[in-house]
Amino acid sequence: MKVTTYEDMTQVEVVNQMFGLTLVVSIFYIDGLLIDTGSIKKKTELIPLFQEWDIDNVILTHHHEDHTGLAYWFQDYKDIPIYSHSIGVEKSKAIESLPLYRRVFWGPRQPYEPNPLTDTFQTRHYTWDIIHTPGHAKDHIALFNREKKWMFGGDLYVQPTPKSMFAFESVPQSIDSLRKVLTYDFETYICSHAGIIPNGRKAIERKLNYLLTIEKKVLTLHEQGMSPQQIRKKLLPNRHPLHYLSFFENSPKHMINSIINS
Repeated sequence: MKVTTYEDMTQVEVVNQMFGLTLVVSIFYIDGLLIDTGSIKKKTELIPLFQEWDIDNVILTHHHEDHTGLAYWFQDYKDIPIYSHSIGVEKSKAIESLPLYRRVFWGPRQPYEPNPLTDTFQTRHYTWDIIHTPGHAKDHIALFNREKKWMFGGDLYVQPTPKSMFAFESVPQSIDSLRKVLTYDFETYICSHAGIIPNGRKAIERKLNYLLTIEKKVLTLHEQGMSPQQIRKKLLPNRHPLHYLSFFENSPKHMINSIINS
């Protein structure tokens, strides 16, 4: 675990390693607000920090277990209000059935009851715009800090040129969400997995242009009569260990199908 300070924000970077894969996820504490809670597998490391910090509220960027695994702890032991997009409220109240590899990697997500977010949120010194940004998850949000002009993007960015996606993700929705955040006046972009990106606008523009290019190529080949499998072999032929570990819940075919079926 790595704890760093960036101006008045604390970033906690947690590393998970298993099956030859290394995944990093960060949580952020600023102005009494905790953005995401991290996974339940890291409770021994994270809970002492939560007890040390003066947390007023918790906002979850989306319901996935690497971001919400300790949300239940705030509800059960601290009585600190938790917030998420309204789409994720009911889903959060139930035990989620996760694929085996996700249960092993991040640990399960226990139920919690978040409050639905509105368009803006106020902390002690800052006003935040809450931006619905589906693509990675239906309930995914980004948070724009008006005073600092920082964009907290959750899992909207992650990497500039993805070669595969999860079955629940969507290229067209991601394109729309990237366009949406670019309407805000930010330079610093803060990603749950890539961390703090000072030239964040350029990073978001690069990913948007990449996905637009992929979308155009897929649609062109589809119009020429190629099947999704033929398109995958032509555009995205390489395999990654995560494809096999996830039993192809993560696969290039999901990128292609999300474009063709949109």
